[in-house]
Amino acid sequence: MWHIICLCLPAVTRSEQQRFFTLFKEVLHAYGREPGEMDISLFFLYALSPEEALTVLEERLDLVVRSQDLLAGLNECEQASDDMQALIIDHMHTLLAAEYEWLQRAIAQLQHQSGAHIQAVVE
Repeated sequence: MWHIICLCLPAVTRSEQQRFFTLFKEVLHAYGREPGEMDISLFFLYALSPEEALTVLEERLDLVVRSQDLLAGLNECEQASDDMQALIIDHMHTLLAAEYEWLQRAIAQLQHQSGAHIQAVVE
């Protein structure tokens, strides 16, 4: 979902998307890693320090929370007009809930690692 938000914006033309993915593939190949479809949107974490990764994931968590709030507001304003719309809304709720839980765990893990690193430096 995250890569769709970041890379597949309506303002980005199909040729620009293809160019980006071609360049991205070349960089990954040179780096010696090949991410699967599911982790392409998180591959950039390898290039960040733990502190930078923590900041990015905290900002991502804020985005997820705002998205959940917007979706909840949408539900309050209007009920799904048909079964398909209800399924789509349920899918978005499910993805956002899963993303929220994963981000909570990832942030806690990075905070724990960062705390352990700071403790080792102090000692």
